[in-house]
Amino acid sequence: MKDFEYFKINEYENYVLLTSNKDVYFLYDEIEKILDKNEKIILIDMFYRNGFSFNRFAEVVFRKDEKPFSRIVNMRSVSEDVKNNTKQFFMNHQNLLDISLLSKSIKNFVLSD
Repeated sequence: MKDFEYFKINEYENYVLLTSNKDVYFLYDEIEKILDKNEKIILIDMFYRNGFSFNRFAEVVFRKDEKPFSRIVNMRSVSEDVKNNTKQFFMNHQNLLDISLLSKSIKNFVLSD
């Protein structure tokens, strides 16, 4: 099982969706490898770990020769395209949702139309 999926929504929006309970801190090296050379900031959707909580989204900034810096992103600042893509991903990969630690009500909400 992969720990995350990378999505490019359009030329301006891309993000990483966690698909495991592994702490994102331990995935920084793998995430940085998939980024374009010019791209140094990535949005992380931690729905799989955090559900709809206030700390669902984080932005990670990668700088040369420095440790990555992260900050929580307000859910209202994230486009609906990203949120809808995450929902669609889990609708198409129900097995991941089934084995997650998310509550039954959150799982049912994701799977509802």
